[in-house]
Amino acid sequence: MDDIDRKILNILQDNFRISYKELGRKINMAASSVHNRVQKMLDAGIIKKEDTIINPMMVGFETIAIIGLSVDPLKMKEVAEKIALFDEVQLIATTTGDHDIVVRIIEKDEKSLWRFINEKIKPIDGVSSSMDVSSFIDIYKMSHKIIFNI
Repeated sequence: MDDIDRKILNILQDNFRISYKELGRKINMAASSVHNRVQKMLDAGIIKKEDTIINPMMVGFETIAIIGLSVDPLKMKEVAEKIALFDEVQLIATTTGDHDIVVRIIEKDEKSLWRFINEKIKPIDGVSSSMDVSSFIDIYKMSHKIIFNI
């Protein structure tokens, strides 16, 4: 990956629907060359996929929460893979912090969050009953962007 690829990524993160012609104009490159570079980054997994990012609170999902779990070390991967299957889960990761696994979920409301925890997470073998749950109140920034300073 070089500085041209980084410039392309910076632009695509603002507008993935931009045409190759327009993108090429912005970086002084032929549309076909831009297309080839984007395709190589897609093939290499640098660009994961096109995605529509939705403001959850504007479409009826009022509760976004982070759940910190303590998990049996021998069942960590198994537990993480089971939790990853739930549609509500936006992110799941093992951590080096106070918790073994951290999960970010989205729910319609606090009651749905409570049900998710008690009906889906707690019954999983290996999950400790002690967990920390933090619901978001106001979100001031939520981004998936990585800015390349070139």
